[in-house]
Amino acid sequence: MNAWWIAWKDLKIQFRDLWAMLLLFLVPMIVITIASFALGGLFEEGAAAVKVPFIDADDSSTSRKVVAELEKVEGLILETTYKESGDVKPMTEEYARRRIENSDRSVAVVIPPEFGRKIRAGEQTAFIVLQNPAERMNTTIVRGGLEAYATRLSADPVVRKIAVEEAMAASGGLANPEEVGRRVQDRSEELWKNPTVLVNATNVVQVEGGGVDPFKQNVPGYAVMFALFTILSGGGALLREKETGTFRRLLMAPVTRTSILIGKLLPTFITVLLQMTVFFAFGHLVFGMELGRSLGGLALVGAAVAMAATSMSILMATFVKTESQLSGVSLLVVLAMSSLGGSWWPLEIVPDFMRTLAHLITINAWAMDGFKDILWYGRGVVDVLPEVGVLALISLVAFGVGLARFKLA
Repeated sequence: MNAWWIAWKDLKIQFRDLWAMLLLFLVPMIVITIASFALGGLFEEGAAAVKVPFIDADDSSTSRKVVAELEKVEGLILETTYKESGDVKPMTEEYARRRIENSDRSVAVVIPPEFGRKIRAGEQTAFIVLQNPAERMNTTIVRGGLEAYATRLSADPVVRKIAVEEAMAASGGLANPEEVGRRVQDRSEELWKNPTVLVNATNVVQVEGGGVDPFKQNVPGYAVMFALFTILSGGGALLREKETGTFRRLLMAPVTRTSILIGKLLPTFITVLLQMTVFFAFGHLVFGMELGRSLGGLALVGAAVAMAATSMSILMATFVKTESQLSGVSLLVVLAMSSLGGSWWPLEIVPDFMRTLAHLITINAWAMDGFKDILWYGRGVVDVLPEVGVLALISLVAFGVGLARFKLA
């Protein structure tokens, strides 16, 4: 009970500065909103499509078929025209190069003259890819699609040539090679409409409701990061009380050392819980973010994060002597854990060794795993117990070490 009265006193002092408390909630919500819209293409189907200036300098039946096929490729938007001074003009190689040089586009495709004739004649030709080598992701997507279709185009003349040779040999040279070639081409086009090899996708796990969106990544991600920033406020409060001699006076009262420290840290824990509640309510009410099927599981993970962040504040306070030292060290720790642990982007896009490292040294990775179980996959309390257990273990170790090392006077 003594711990609660100490905490209640600190909470009343903390909430006197309403402007500071407003910023505590407003700044993270602004960051979450900006990041979610900026990184929305990572999550929304079609939002991250690559816009590709496309120049058909051949304008043959073959090149037009290429355009039709590439327009079906998911993730590509072919720009065959552009607007200039209000007029719509056919895309040109010069204009495409200019867009790439200005970093407005990363890759463009040119079908050269004689493209269709050379393919029909079995002569070598090529797609021309204009690219910015610094934009490897987009250029890889475009080149991958082109190479897949180039394989198909290369197969047609090879098959036709073999068929003509076999027909001539079987007929003793009496077959009409042009007629055989035409029939082979017609039959090939017919068979390509119903290919024998397909690509079928099967969902091994099911995502919750409307699927994954940027807010399901960024709301919990930045909530965890700003929760960790309470290391500065919680640890700073401990250092201030120590410097002003408040702890020495409290020790003269009938209250234990442990109660004093719990009482000083309890406001930090309550503030983090309130902060995370506001962030998730903000994502749900303002942007329609789904909260999954288990509010209990969501609350359990949130409480585990708040406990871990609060425990880290006393741990950090034992390794520094002043608030300015705490500010620099905590900033480094929070930003490092947030960038490595998946608060800024999904861990699914980073190398395996970084994913392993994130789970070894960060709170964020375990917190994000728990939140994803609830928000992304619709799981419940039982499913997040492993993540909550790890966060609880981190909290106990951090608080235990901090309790043993922190000196009240």
